[in-house]
Amino acid sequence: MNEIICKEREKQILRAARNIFAQYGFAKTTMEDISAEVEMGKASLYYYFPTKESLFESVISQERDEFMEKIGLTLAKENTESQKLRTYVEERIGFFKQLMNLGMLSNHSFLDKSSFQQKLSDEFSDKEMKVIENIIRNGITTGEFQKDINAEELSSVLIHLLQGLRLRVIRKALGKQMDNKLYRELRREMTITIDIFIKGIELKK
Repeated sequence: MNEIICKEREKQILRAARNIFAQYGFAKTTMEDISAEVEMGKASLYYYFPTKESLFESVISQERDEFMEKIGLTLAKENTESQKLRTYVEERIGFFKQLMNLGMLSNHSFLDKSSFQQKLSDEFSDKEMKVIENIIRNGITTGEFQKDINAEELSSVLIHLLQGLRLRVIRKALGKQMDNKLYRELRREMTITIDIFIKGIELKK
């Protein structure tokens, strides 16, 4: 099959899958639902994605890559590394809310360490840490942050702190939908955390 046609067909499948996962969630979605949405035989769908899990992973990976591209452009507009850290945390909350609202993540998926969704979460964490690490390194270079801090170690600590806060509100929401009150609570706690973090690494004047 022509490579260009294959690529276009794959994009169509991912768009359709995104809509279906958003409507029904991962657990209730079937490959039959997606093949009907894209008007393709199920056998043809399996040619592109052999399992529902592989299709879901591709959808989430696409969402993640689009977020990372967007955040790169957003951070480039900030004047200080401190503000980049604050902006990243704020955008990260929005991305988490987006995935939850789309039905692409569930409360249970964050608590099930054997879930393939956990693998996706771990991959995203690795990308996040690189972004944070680069911000901190730039801050050291410009003299905004202390020169004797470990950027790699601190990026890991920050991401783990943010994940812990997220997990806390997820546990509170277990068995029900995350509501705006919980998102506000999460935003407030993450804002406090990043402010304390920045004060701890800023160069003392």
